[in-house]
Amino acid sequence: MSLRHTDQLVVRPHRPGRRQLELLFGLLAVALGFSLGLFLGSRFFDQAVVDNHRLNRELASLREEDKALRQQVTSMEMASDIDKRSLEEVRKFVTSLQLQLAANEEELRLYRNLLQDGGGEIGLQIGELKLKSLSDESGIAYRVIIQQKESKLKSVKINIKVELEGARHGIKETLGLDQLDSQVDKSPMVVKLKYFHIQEGVLILPEGFEPRALKVSVWKANASANPVERHFDWQVDDS
Repeated sequence: MSLRHTDQLVVRPHRPGRRQLELLFGLLAVALGFSLGLFLGSRFFDQAVVDNHRLNRELASLREEDKALRQQVTSMEMASDIDKRSLEEVRKFVTSLQLQLAANEEELRLYRNLLQDGGGEIGLQIGELKLKSLSDESGIAYRVIIQQKESKLKSVKINIKVELEGARHGIKETLGLDQLDSQVDKSPMVVKLKYFHIQEGVLILPEGFEPRALKVSVWKANASANPVERHFDWQVDDS
């Protein structure tokens, strides 16, 4: 049998050293890649550690700033509270001075009236009644002045009786001051008087009671003279 021209036999030379050389180069490439990876990984790890330390420092700094800001806010709030309390104390002080000034002016007016020469009735006198609603609606403030005019003034004991006339559920009713003012223990009251006496306090009206008039009576203790009386219509100042 003859061989065709196309079926030629190819003979390759056997070189065992080249395969070993290729294997060696492959191992060197793997080792080099591993070393390079370790090197780059170490660089990245070192940079991450540096960044982490830097972020920790920045975080600590921000925490200190936040703490300082909170302390400033607390200090400002405390200062604001102190200012508010100071203003309230000043307001109360000014109000007390105004009230004291009004009381002094009222007393001065009474003294001037007592020192006026001639005219006028002699004996106990009942001045005007003032009724005023309290801002907190806790009652009605009242004030009435009893004074004495004599040729020779001396201290005397007098009885003061205040009665509130009105109706409750359509039935007429009269209440004593001891039933209306918690500061009054009994009625009539006994007080010492030389020039004048200011009777004042707060009236707490019972539920359902409709006031109509207020009657004030005064007389000297241990005296037979008839009491001095005065009726006032129930007119409350709401201003």
